[in-house]
Amino acid sequence: MEPKEKKSQTISFRLDVDLLEEIKKDADLEGLNVNALVSKVLSNHILWEKYERKVGLLPMTKPFVKYCLDKMDEKEIIHLAEAVEEDTFSDILNFMKGNYSVRDFVDILRTWLSVAWMQHDIVQDDKSYTFKIKHDLNAKWSLYLNTVITNCSMM
Repeated sequence: MEPKEKKSQTISFRLDVDLLEEIKKDADLEGLNVNALVSKVLSNHILWEKYERKVGLLPMTKPFVKYCLDKMDEKEIIHLAEAVEEDTFSDILNFMKGNYSVRDFVDILRTWLSVAWMQHDIVQDDKSYTFKIKHDLNAKWSLYLNTVITNCSMM
């Protein structure tokens, strides 16, 4: 089955000249045209940003997260991922999707990894997903992510 072609519609906006210049610079830096960058920004808003504050997500720096994890032992990290974050992720999924599937979880995870600037590759085969995530934090973050992903994907 071939994927459906997405329909698009032409629309115009009036933008401040300085804002438009910044958009053009960013598009050029990302190797995109202005339309593709604006579409990407609006998609990020619809897929993630409009939910971010509503579900209690906070932006944190990598050094802060790394420092906090360094203060915890592996048992505490697993407990955090299983007991605390499982409910949080479930609430996020329910809020964003209502009834959700494993595929919905993977889509939200992919979006979160993208907005968090974590390089990733998610591969699906017949029965499972394989996650490769480059995060530049530490083994404790890998343990946390592995536990959250494993537990949430089985909800």
